[in-house]
Amino acid sequence: MATISKIEIEGFKAFPKYFSLDFGDKNLLMYGENGSGKSSIYYALHALLQSVYKDDKGAKYFKTIEDSSTGEGSFVSDENLVNIYRSDDVKKNVFQPYIKITLDNGNVWKLDRGGLQSASGENDREIRRLNTTAVFINHSYISRFYYERHSENINLLNVFVKDILPFCAKSDEEKSLADIYYEIIAERPKGKAEIDNLKKRIQSFNGRLFNDVIGEINKKATDTYNLYFKNEGDSELVITLRYFADDDETNNPLHEEYYLAFDKFHGSQYSLRYPRIGIDVVSDSRPIYKPQSFFNEAKLTAIALSVRFALLNLDKPLDGRFLALDDMLISLDMSNRMKVVNYLLDVVAKKYKVYLFTHDKLFYETLKKRIAIEKMQREWLMGGLYMHDVDENNDYKPCLPYPKFIIYKDKHLEIMEYYTMHDYPACGQKLRKWCEELLDKLLPDTLKKVIDSHTGNTVEARLNDKIRNLQLYCEKETIDFTRFKDLKIYKDNVLNTVSHYDIESPIYKEEILSILKVLNEMQKLATDKREIKVNKDLGIDLIKPDGVPVTICFSIKGATKLPLLYIGSDYRISYFVKCTVKKLIISGVHNVLPIEESYDSIYDVYKKYCTEYGLPGTENLLDITKDRGIKLRNKI
Repeated sequence: MATISKIEIEGFKAFPKYFSLDFGDKNLLMYGENGSGKSSIYYALHALLQSVYKDDKGAKYFKTIEDSSTGEGSFVSDENLVNIYRSDDVKKNVFQPYIKITLDNGNVWKLDRGGLQSASGENDREIRRLNTTAVFINHSYISRFYYERHSENINLLNVFVKDILPFCAKSDEEKSLADIYYEIIAERPKGKAEIDNLKKRIQSFNGRLFNDVIGEINKKATDTYNLYFKNEGDSELVITLRYFADDDETNNPLHEEYYLAFDKFHGSQYSLRYPRIGIDVVSDSRPIYKPQSFFNEAKLTAIALSVRFALLNLDKPLDGRFLALDDMLISLDMSNRMKVVNYLLDVVAKKYKVYLFTHDKLFYETLKKRIAIEKMQREWLMGGLYMHDVDENNDYKPCLPYPKFIIYKDKHLEIMEYYTMHDYPACGQKLRKWCEELLDKLLPDTLKKVIDSHTGNTVEARLNDKIRNLQLYCEKETIDFTRFKDLKIYKDNVLNTVSHYDIESPIYKEEILSILKVLNEMQKLATDKREIKVNKDLGIDLIKPDGVPVTICFSIKGATKLPLLYIGSDYRISYFVKCTVKKLIISGVHNVLPIEESYDSIYDVYKKYCTEYGLPGTENLLDITKDRGIKLRNKI
C-alpha cells in the first residue's frame, strides 16, 4: 500500500503562504509552541483523508459561492477552514487554498474548493485504503473518553463516532461506519418497505460495530494496558466495552439500551433509539462502575489509549499505515509519557509510521534523546515549527507571520552529509563544535575552568585544555582513555582552521573518519550520563570486620542532583562530587566529628574509611549509600 511522502499546504488554517514537508519514508517528531501550526498539519492530513467519504469530497473546507450584489465570493458555512489572512483573497477569487499529499508511488491527491481529486485521474481506492489503516489521536479524544459527571455512566458513543468509526471501512466500500451511522440517524422512512430496509441497515451496522470493532477491542485492550501502561506495583485491570441487545440476557441482564434500534411510539410516529457503548473496568476482581470518578487522569488516559491502540494491526508488515498523535499526552507526567513513548518506539513504529506533534519542549528533547540512544535517527524526521515574522528578502522587515519548519539533525548525520559531498573543511568545523559540546557535557565544572596566569581570575578553558583534562577525568572515573588518546593530535590536524588543507587528500579523509569514531565514543559516554535527585545529607552503610554496623553521614556540596555514569554494564556515582563528613553512627550511637572532614569526592570518603576499618572497598556506592533510608540504587 502506498504511503504519504510529502504534504503541501497553502491558505489552510495556520498557513497563509505555501508550506511543504517531506516525510520521505521517515517517522515525524515535530515540536511547536501553541499557535505555531503543528495542529494544522495534523488536521490537514485528517481533512484530506476523510474527504473521500464526504458528499462534496471535502469542498466545504474551502468552497465559496458568488454574492450577486458584490460580485465577490462569500463563505458557504462555518466549516470553512481557510486561513483568516487569505479569506479576502479567496472571496475575490484571486487565490485558491489547498492541501496536497504526494504518495511514494508518485500519485498526487489535492483537496481544494473543488473537493478531493487525483492529479492523474486515479480512482480513490488508495485513499480509502489509507483511511482504513490511519489512526488519529489528540487530546480531544482523551478528554471525550471520560468527560461524564460522577452521576453518569460513561457512554463512549461520541468517542466512537468522532474518533474511531470514521476510520472503520472496507477498502471497497463507499462509506465509513461513522458515515453509515450518520445516514441512519438522518433517515425518515415512509412506508413498510423503507422501514424494513432501514431495520436491515441498522442490524448490519450493529453487527459490524460489535464484531469488527468492539470485539477486536475486547480481545486486546486488557493486554495492551497491562503489558505497556500499568505502573509497577499496581493491580492489573480487565477492560471490556459493552454493546448488547435487550434480548441478550447473558451479557445485558438489566436490559440496558446499548444497541442502535428502531422504535415505534405514539401510534404511527417512529424514532430511533440511540446506542450506548459502555465500559467495564475490573481491578482485583472488583468492578469499577464509575471509572471517571475512581481513577486518576493518568490511568484514565492509559485506559483510553489501550482501547484505541487495541485496533492497531500489529501483525501485518509495515506498509502505508500511520499513527498521527497531536499533544495527546499533555495531562501525563514524564514517567507515564515515557510508557507511551516506549510502546510507540518498541512496538508500533515497527508496523506503522508515527507522526508525533507536541508543544512540550522537554518531552520533545526527551524523545529525541531516546531515539538517539536507540540509534534510530535515520528513521525520523525531527524538528521545530516556528512562526516566522520577518522577510529575509526585504531587509528583514516584519511580514505576515507564517509557520516555518526547522529540521533537527544530530551532529553525526550533519557531518556525514558534508563528508558525502567531500566538503572536508566544513566537516572539520562541525567536528570541532561537536567535540566542544561533548566535552562540556562530560567534564565537571572544575575541569572546564582554568586560572588566567595574567589576571588570576577563573576563566573558561580552551579546547586544548579541555582535551588535556579529559585524561584526568577518565582516570578518576575509571574510564578507558586509550580510545581518546589521539584526540589532541586530531585537534591540531583537523579541529583547527582547515581551510588550507587539500580537500582531495586521502589522508585528510581518513582523519575525518578517525575523529568521528572517537567522538562517537564520547557521545556514548555523554548519552549514558544522567542525574538522580537526592537530599544533601546522605549516608554510606559499612559493616566492620567485627560485625559492627557504621553509617558515614556526609553532605554533598552544590546542587542536590547526583551525576551518574554508565560504565561497563552498570551505573555508578561520578567521582566529581565534593562532600563533607559530619558524623558517624556506630551501632546506632551518633558520634559527631569535632571538625567536619572535607573531601573532593565521595570515593575519597569511602576509601578512607575502608582503609581505616580494613575493608576491601569494592562495592558499588549505589548499593551502600542511602538517602533518608532509601538506597540510591532504588532511585535510578
